[in-house]
Amino acid sequence: MRSLAVYTEEMDDLDEGIKSLRRKMDGFELAKNTMGIVFTHPDTDFGELAQKLQEEFHFPVLGASAMSMFTEEKGFVTEGISLHVFTADDCSFVAGFTGEMTENDYKLKIKAAYDALAEQLEDEPKVIIAYGVKNPLVAGDEYVNYLDKISGGLPVFGGFSSDNFLFTDCRIIVNEQVSATGMGIMLIGGRTKPVLKGKFSVDTNVGFEETVTKAQGNVVYKLGHRTLVDAVKAAGVDLDSDNLLSKFVGAPFLVKYTMPNGDKVQVMRHLESINREDGSGTFLGIVPEGATVKIAMVSRKEVSESVTLAIESAIRDVAAEKDYEYSSAIITSCASRLMLFSNDIVDETKGYSSIIPDTIRFSGMYSFGEFCPVIAENSDNYYNCFHNTTFAFIVL
Repeated sequence: MRSLAVYTEEMDDLDEGIKSLRRKMDGFELAKNTMGIVFTHPDTDFGELAQKLQEEFHFPVLGASAMSMFTEEKGFVTEGISLHVFTADDCSFVAGFTGEMTENDYKLKIKAAYDALAEQLEDEPKVIIAYGVKNPLVAGDEYVNYLDKISGGLPVFGGFSSDNFLFTDCRIIVNEQVSATGMGIMLIGGRTKPVLKGKFSVDTNVGFEETVTKAQGNVVYKLGHRTLVDAVKAAGVDLDSDNLLSKFVGAPFLVKYTMPNGDKVQVMRHLESINREDGSGTFLGIVPEGATVKIAMVSRKEVSESVTLAIESAIRDVAAEKDYEYSSAIITSCASRLMLFSNDIVDETKGYSSIIPDTIRFSGMYSFGEFCPVIAENSDNYYNCFHNTTFAFIVL
């Protein structure tokens, strides 16, 4: 597999934007099978962009709105269009659309799309790349867990599209289609050995650790013998805010839970809202009964460490593969970091560029939730997970 990542600042005049992308692809020869991944600012005319991409390039394209992106050419950018092209004679690619989804039919729509794509793919699928628009009534894990189930445990990478924290302008592109409620799914088969890493780094020395004793999905009712609200208040945390998601962006919850086989998995979770009547709290992702939760603190140092850990770990795995040449990387990184660090994030993205090998083309987006497998802390087993405050990285 070979790849090329190109970028244009021109998102208002899409004729010029497409011409710019095409010029930057001059000399890049396409192989038998090709796909593209596109990220663009939420103010872009997605319908026109999807149409023009298909008219110009004639290969499957999957993509998402992104409040900010990082690119090889410009590093951190807040506007423009990023197009990452993958091509190979010995890999196959297909991309498809679930159709518009609701909280009542998303599983049926995801399964129908996946089954159709698996039938179309020339080879056995090796990895799933998916971008969607999150339904506020569905925990993020539900999408990832269901893809894991119907695919037989294939690695799932991607995330939820983002906008400028309005939560109303998120979009996805799948070939010529655009959606504000659906999901785009891409399958890759053939000779590929994907390396996936999801990392976070936080300080948990804040004196808060509790066990979840009553929960349902992403709603936690009790920590120990107290309601979630009472337990958090007892730790000295002020919950009087109209926007708890913003308040807790720098203090997410570290959740550790045990799988049925005894493996222990850790994920980060943002508290989205509280119910003062029953004392419960709703998180962006599932928090199961029996899990231990800690309030974590995120600093610029910890964020930078998570990036370094993910990329260096991936580089070690890539180096260990002697009979396969890696050429591509895609990053999904949590939008909460932009809320925390604002302009400082520019320096952080320079760090990404300095660590990724020169032989690997890369692109990425800041998302409203990340999809990536994580390794259990007490075994070598991987589990597909939905994340918050996490840096996710795939190398192909």
